[in-house]
Amino acid sequence: MKRHAVDDIEHELERAIFNSLYGSFRQRFLRFFGVSLIAGKHGLRGLLYVWPLALLIFIDLPGYWAWLKLVLLLLATAAWFRFVFGSVRDDYKRFIQNRILEWDKIYRVL
Repeated sequence: MKRHAVDDIEHELERAIFNSLYGSFRQRFLRFFGVSLIAGKHGLRGLLYVWPLALLIFIDLPGYWAWLKLVLLLLATAAWFRFVFGSVRDDYKRFIQNRILEWDKIYRVL
């Protein structure tokens, strides 16, 4: 079985080889690509949760209650950012951080 996580490495030589592979341009690109996939997935999923709250800003309210539109917009934006950033951070730790990535397995983040 192939080991891919840095936590599994016991020997100094293996750790040095892992660190040289982990810092390569290819691995940095794969990490960037993986984070982009994760952010896109959770960004779209987050929109499914907050779109009803965001649509409330289009309701015509009397003049005194117009400030409520701003509050609803801020709540929808805050909820979306909270959902997206928390989920991306968790998936990054689970799938990408401290791992040697390969093209054929990069889509497991979806």
